[in-house]
Order: sequence, then C-alpha cells, then structure tokens
Amino acid sequence: MTEFLWPALVAFAASLVPGLELRAGIPTGVALGLPTPVAVIVSVFGNVLQILAALYLIERAYRYAERFPRVHAWLTKTENQVKRHRHLITRFGWIGIALFVLLPLPGTGVWGGAVLARLLRLSVTGIWLGLSTGIAVSGVLVGAAVHGAFTLIRLW
Repeated sequence: MTEFLWPALVAFAASLVPGLELRAGIPTGVALGLPTPVAVIVSVFGNVLQILAALYLIERAYRYAERFPRVHAWLTKTENQVKRHRHLITRFGWIGIALFVLLPLPGTGVWGGAVLARLLRLSVTGIWLGLSTGIAVSGVLVGAAVHGAFTLIRLW
C-alpha cells in the first residue's frame, strides 16, 4: 500500500495543474507504477477538485476585468458571440458541457468548461454535473488509452 502513496500523490498533483489535468495525471501515475484503475480514480478526484476553484476564480476574474472599459467591451462582445451559439450547448443541458470537457483538445478541460459555462450563464447544478461527468468519462477514456499504450510498450 505504501509503495503506491508517492505515485498516487504525484498523479494527483499532476491532475491539479490547469491544462495538464487528468490527461497528464493518469499517464504519470501508470508510469510510476500505479495500476491503471487507481491512477484513473486518483486523477479524476484531483481534477474534480478543480471545479470549485475554477468557478470561483473565473467569476472573480470577470468581476475584476469589468472595471476596465476596453476589457469590459471585449467581454461583452465575446459573450454576445457565445450567446449566438448557445443553443448548441444548452439544448443538451449539462450533457453539452460534459461532451465539451471530455474532448481531448487543448482548452476543453475543467477550466475551458468553466469559462464556457460562465459565458452561457448555466446553473451551478448543471455546471457541476456537466464538468464532473465529463471528467469521469474522459478519465475512463484516457485510462483505457494509457493502459493500451503501456501494454504495447511492455510487449515490445
């Protein structure tokens, strides 16, 4: 049990870093010797913890940025552009945010999803459900890919 503590802490820490998130936490944990399911659970837990921080900090950043006229004008323009495409996300509700978060593209993790949810002014319940579901599904997909990759490497 103690042989997994250090790799679990490293995987957890990697999944807390915005931008890296669980897409770095899971491979790091497996590379350090964690079983794939343990690496997935630890990384998903670390990534889910970011939701509260992301929502709080993004809201604070918006409030602060609105003090500056040019930034406020840019935010208003961006919000209006997003509102034109709002139907693409809101027609699926929290599932739309989950689908956005689980995409394996840069900027589509917790922080990108939180910014999108803020721009769309979704409910807190929908945000939490969408972000956490997207993280969980993404964790399983990344875990499967990492497990397959490490199995191929070990066979070679």
